[in-house]
Amino acid sequence: MNSNARTFLFSAVLSAMALAILPSSTARAADVFDRHTLAVLNSAIEGQSPRMALGLDEAVRLKTLGANFSSPCIIVRTNDGNTALALVGWGFRRGTDGPLPVVLIERYVTWRSDRPDVTASSGQDVMLFAGFSFNFDIGQVVPDGQGGDLTLTSKASLEPLDRAKLYVLDGSAVPETDAATVEPEDHDGVLPSDFAGQWDVNIDGRWKGEWNLELKGPMQLEGIYLSDESRSRYRISGRVGQAPNRARLTIELANSSQQVDALLWTTDKSTMAGSVTIAGQRFGFCAVRQKSGEKSDSPPGE
Repeated sequence: MNSNARTFLFSAVLSAMALAILPSSTARAADVFDRHTLAVLNSAIEGQSPRMALGLDEAVRLKTLGANFSSPCIIVRTNDGNTALALVGWGFRRGTDGPLPVVLIERYVTWRSDRPDVTASSGQDVMLFAGFSFNFDIGQVVPDGQGGDLTLTSKASLEPLDRAKLYVLDGSAVPETDAATVEPEDHDGVLPSDFAGQWDVNIDGRWKGEWNLELKGPMQLEGIYLSDESRSRYRISGRVGQAPNRARLTIELANSSQQVDALLWTTDKSTMAGSVTIAGQRFGFCAVRQKSGEKSDSPPGE
């Protein structure tokens, strides 16, 4: 095993050990991993031949998503035809007969083929032992032969099962954007463009996520809502009202919609607040603008 592989393996073991002492967060802010939508993943594997297997020696040569990531990414086309993205790291656990190979699935998300912006499953910190498989459609470890998409062999190699296909992601596939950065502080008063940007939103303390809004016309707003809980993405449409600091938005969820009445702060334009109507019930919300350069960026329609 070369020195890079040993370093990578040591990092994976430390990550696995940390799981025992660090609490797992079920909600986190969006980053470049989340910006790999189904459209981005489909583009990344276009023209790429499926892999029969992926081992540690090959994995360490793959580029990561960015400076804040230490593990490579794989793409899995599942047996049900969905598409999954996963951060994976290799390691070993002590067993009665010697070290046992394991793969830590640090994060994963599975996009549905029939509804491209909706996830079938998502999760993090899954330990996969040799002789077991992972089903990305339901987000569960299963015994070999029981519907898994990917298995870990006794030789520490990941292999696809049945109709599933395995691909690699050699660095980020998110396209760069040349869109100008929104700087609401550069002018007095409120302009329609001041609603554009990325917002960390909290609805009634129960539903959290990110709004990524763009101004598509003189008063029209479009964007994406990324749910912290499910990692699904939902379309946003709306327009700025006659009052320049007021906007009405509609978020199309899987089986319903949310109606948003938002008021933008007129001083530094850093915060929106107002109400969200869901199934006839009104809830309060607050959205705080992400600072420029605070998180990875991409066009909201990607």
